[in-house]
Amino acid sequence: MKITMPQSISGWCMWLFFLCTGVGMFVPVLLAIAPWLALAYAVFFFIGM
Repeated sequence: MKITMPQSISGWCMWLFFLCTGVGMFVPVLLAIAPWLALAYAVFFFIGM
């Protein structure tokens, strides 16, 4: 099985959301970025980017 990089902006936002959420348990300032990444994912997903 090969892991590939995201091909869309929404994919990158989702990947960064989970990364910030996981690392945010140790670096709390990253948890402030997570809601913005979730919103960006939703917007980019619905406009098809």
